[in-house]
Amino acid sequence: MDDQQLNTWLDRLIAGDQAAFEVIYGMTRKKVYGTVTALVNNKEDVNDIMSEIYYQLWRALPNYDRKRSFLFWLNGIVIKQINNWRRQIWRRFRLIEKKNRLSEEPHVDMPDELFMDNEAHQEMKTMIQKLPFKLRIVLLYRYYYDYSHNEIAELLQIPTATVRSRNHLALKHIRERFENQLDGEAVTKNGYLQKN
Repeated sequence: MDDQQLNTWLDRLIAGDQAAFEVIYGMTRKKVYGTVTALVNNKEDVNDIMSEIYYQLWRALPNYDRKRSFLFWLNGIVIKQINNWRRQIWRRFRLIEKKNRLSEEPHVDMPDELFMDNEAHQEMKTMIQKLPFKLRIVLLYRYYYDYSHNEIAELLQIPTATVRSRNHLALKHIRERFENQLDGEAVTKNGYLQKN
Protein backbone atom coordinates (compact mmCIF):
# COMPACT_ATOMS: atom_id res chain seq x y z
CA MET A 1 0.00 0.00 0.00
CA ASP A 2 1.44 3.35 -1.09
CA ASP A 3 0.81 6.40 1.14
CA GLN A 4 0.76 8.70 -1.89
CA GLN A 5 -1.96 6.58 -3.46
CA LEU A 6 -3.90 6.76 -0.20
CA ASN A 7 -3.70 10.56 0.12
CA THR A 8 -6.31 11.12 -2.58
CA TRP A 9 -8.69 8.69 -0.91
CA LEU A 10 -8.00 10.18 2.52
CA ASP A 11 -8.86 13.66 1.24
CA ARG A 12 -12.08 12.32 -0.23
CA LEU A 13 -12.95 10.52 3.02
CA ILE A 14 -12.35 13.68 5.08
CA ALA A 15 -14.70 15.46 2.65
CA GLY A 16 -17.37 12.82 3.46
CA ASP A 17 -17.12 10.48 0.46
CA GLN A 18 -18.40 7.01 1.49
CA ALA A 19 -16.77 5.34 -1.52
CA ALA A 20 -13.38 6.55 -0.26
CA PHE A 21 -13.97 4.74 3.04
CA GLU A 22 -14.74 1.53 1.13
CA VAL A 23 -11.47 1.84 -0.79
CA ILE A 24 -9.38 2.54 2.32
CA TYR A 25 -11.09 -0.32 4.14
CA GLY A 26 -10.39 -2.65 1.21
CA MET A 27 -6.72 -1.64 1.12
CA THR A 28 -6.13 -2.17 4.85
CA ARG A 29 -8.66 -4.78 6.02
CA LYS A 30 -6.60 -7.91 5.36
CA LYS A 31 -3.52 -6.66 7.20
CA VAL A 32 -5.50 -5.25 10.13
CA TYR A 33 -7.65 -8.39 10.38
CA GLY A 34 -4.53 -10.57 10.43
CA THR A 35 -3.10 -8.47 13.25
CA VAL A 36 -6.26 -8.55 15.34
CA THR A 37 -6.80 -12.31 14.89
CA ALA A 38 -3.21 -12.96 15.94
CA LEU A 39 -3.72 -11.04 19.17
CA VAL A 40 -7.37 -11.77 20.03
CA ASN A 41 -8.70 -15.27 20.57
CA ASN A 42 -12.46 -14.90 20.23
CA LYS A 43 -13.87 -14.49 16.69
CA GLU A 44 -16.85 -12.44 17.91
CA ASP A 45 -14.50 -10.04 19.66
CA VAL A 46 -12.36 -9.76 16.52
CA ASN A 47 -15.31 -8.46 14.52
CA ASP A 48 -16.24 -5.97 17.25
CA ILE A 49 -12.67 -4.72 17.48
CA MET A 50 -12.43 -4.39 13.69
CA SER A 51 -15.58 -2.25 13.68
CA GLU A 52 -14.23 -0.04 16.44
CA ILE A 53 -10.84 0.33 14.70
CA TYR A 54 -12.44 1.66 11.54
CA TYR A 55 -14.81 3.89 13.48
CA GLN A 56 -11.82 5.37 15.34
CA LEU A 57 -9.94 5.72 12.03
CA TRP A 58 -12.81 7.79 10.66
CA ARG A 59 -12.92 9.96 13.80
CA ALA A 60 -9.14 10.48 14.05
CA LEU A 61 -8.44 10.93 10.33
CA PRO A 62 -8.38 14.77 10.42
CA ASN A 63 -5.49 14.51 12.92
CA TYR A 64 -3.43 12.11 10.78
CA ASP A 65 0.06 13.51 10.11
CA ARG A 66 0.76 12.76 6.46
CA LYS A 67 4.51 12.78 7.09
CA ARG A 68 4.10 9.41 8.79
CA SER A 69 3.21 6.07 7.25
CA PHE A 70 -0.57 5.57 7.14
CA LEU A 71 -0.29 1.87 8.07
CA PHE A 72 1.93 2.72 11.03
CA TRP A 73 -0.60 5.35 12.18
CA LEU A 74 -3.43 2.85 11.72
CA ASN A 75 -1.53 0.29 13.81
CA GLY A 76 -1.50 2.83 16.63
CA ILE A 77 -5.31 2.73 16.52
CA VAL A 78 -5.23 -1.08 16.37
CA ILE A 79 -3.06 -1.27 19.50
CA LYS A 80 -5.30 1.16 21.41
CA GLN A 81 -8.43 -0.80 20.52
CA ILE A 82 -6.88 -4.17 21.41
CA ASN A 83 -5.70 -2.76 24.73
CA ASN A 84 -9.21 -1.39 25.39
CA TRP A 85 -10.62 -4.83 24.58
CA ARG A 86 -8.12 -6.52 26.91
CA ARG A 87 -9.11 -4.17 29.76
CA GLN A 88 -12.81 -4.93 29.14
CA ILE A 89 -12.14 -8.67 29.05
CA TRP A 90 -10.18 -8.44 32.27
CA ARG A 91 -13.02 -6.55 33.98
CA ARG A 92 -15.59 -9.08 32.74
CA PHE A 93 -13.37 -11.95 33.83
CA ARG A 94 -12.95 -10.49 37.31
CA LEU A 95 -16.71 -10.04 37.64
CA ILE A 96 -17.36 -13.62 36.52
CA GLU A 97 -14.60 -14.86 38.81
CA LYS A 98 -16.14 -13.11 41.78
CA LYS A 99 -19.60 -14.36 40.91
CA ASN A 100 -18.70 -17.98 40.17
CA ARG A 101 -15.45 -18.25 42.15
CA LEU A 102 -13.62 -19.39 39.04
CA SER A 103 -9.90 -19.93 39.23
CA GLU A 104 -9.08 -20.16 35.53
CA GLU A 105 -9.91 -18.13 32.43
CA PRO A 106 -11.52 -20.34 29.74
CA HIS A 107 -9.34 -21.14 26.74
CA VAL A 108 -10.64 -20.11 23.31
CA ASP A 109 -8.92 -21.28 20.12
CA MET A 110 -7.60 -18.72 17.65
CA PRO A 111 -9.51 -18.31 14.38
CA ASP A 112 -8.23 -20.18 11.33
CA GLU A 113 -7.69 -16.94 9.38
CA LEU A 114 -4.34 -16.26 11.08
CA PHE A 115 -1.59 -15.06 8.75
CA MET A 116 0.02 -18.52 8.67
CA ASP A 117 -2.44 -20.79 6.89
CA ASN A 118 -0.61 -23.83 5.57
CA GLU A 119 -0.28 -27.05 7.53
CA ALA A 120 3.50 -26.80 7.91
CA HIS A 121 3.07 -23.66 10.01
CA GLN A 122 0.38 -24.98 12.35
CA GLU A 123 2.89 -26.06 14.97
CA MET A 124 4.61 -22.68 14.84
CA LYS A 125 1.21 -20.98 15.09
CA THR A 126 0.44 -23.03 18.21
CA MET A 127 3.80 -22.15 19.76
CA ILE A 128 3.27 -18.44 19.09
CA GLN A 129 -0.29 -18.59 20.42
CA LYS A 130 1.00 -19.98 23.73
CA LEU A 131 3.34 -17.02 24.23
CA PRO A 132 2.28 -14.26 26.61
CA PHE A 133 0.58 -11.30 24.91
CA LYS A 134 3.56 -8.96 25.48
CA LEU A 135 5.88 -11.34 23.60
CA ARG A 136 3.35 -12.25 20.92
CA ILE A 137 2.64 -8.63 19.98
CA VAL A 138 6.35 -7.85 19.54
CA LEU A 139 6.79 -10.91 17.29
CA LEU A 140 3.76 -9.92 15.23
CA TYR A 141 4.99 -6.40 14.53
CA ARG A 142 8.58 -7.53 14.02
CA TYR A 143 7.96 -10.37 11.56
CA TYR A 144 4.45 -9.83 10.15
CA TYR A 145 4.83 -6.10 9.58
CA ASP A 146 8.64 -6.09 9.42
CA TYR A 147 8.84 -3.07 11.73
CA SER A 148 12.17 -2.13 13.30
CA HIS A 149 12.69 -2.34 17.04
CA ASN A 150 12.46 1.47 17.23
CA GLU A 151 9.14 1.52 15.34
CA ILE A 152 7.69 -1.17 17.61
CA ALA A 153 8.87 0.75 20.67
CA GLU A 154 7.15 3.89 19.39
CA LEU A 155 3.98 2.01 18.52
CA LEU A 156 3.74 0.19 21.88
CA GLN A 157 5.12 3.17 23.83
CA ILE A 158 7.84 1.15 25.52
CA PRO A 159 11.65 1.47 25.46
CA THR A 160 13.51 0.02 22.47
CA ALA A 161 15.57 -2.16 24.82
CA THR A 162 12.33 -3.69 26.11
CA VAL A 163 11.27 -4.51 22.55
CA ARG A 164 14.62 -6.19 21.87
CA SER A 165 14.40 -8.11 25.12
CA ARG A 166 10.84 -9.31 24.43
CA ASN A 167 11.74 -10.29 20.87
CA HIS A 168 14.76 -12.24 22.11
CA LEU A 169 12.73 -13.90 24.88
CA ALA A 170 9.90 -14.86 22.50
CA LEU A 171 12.33 -16.44 20.02
CA LYS A 172 14.08 -18.24 22.89
CA HIS A 173 10.75 -19.72 24.08
CA ILE A 174 9.88 -20.87 20.57
CA ARG A 175 13.34 -22.41 20.05
CA GLU A 176 13.13 -24.27 23.38
CA ARG A 177 9.67 -25.63 22.62
CA PHE A 178 10.74 -26.64 19.13
CA GLU A 179 13.88 -28.38 20.44
CA ASN A 180 11.87 -30.17 23.14
CA GLN A 181 9.46 -31.35 20.48
CA LEU A 182 12.30 -32.62 18.30
CA ASP A 183 13.80 -34.53 21.23
CA GLY A 184 10.79 -36.85 21.05
CA GLU A 185 11.32 -37.57 17.35
CA ALA A 186 13.90 -39.61 15.43
CA VAL A 187 15.17 -39.19 11.88
CA THR A 188 14.61 -42.23 9.69
CA LYS A 189 16.91 -43.38 6.86
CA ASN A 190 14.92 -41.52 4.21
CA GLY A 191 15.19 -38.25 6.20
CA TYR A 192 11.61 -38.00 7.47
CA LEU A 193 10.90 -37.34 11.13
CA GLN A 194 8.89 -39.93 13.03
CA LYS A 195 7.81 -40.13 16.66
CA ASN A 196 9.63 -42.65 18.86
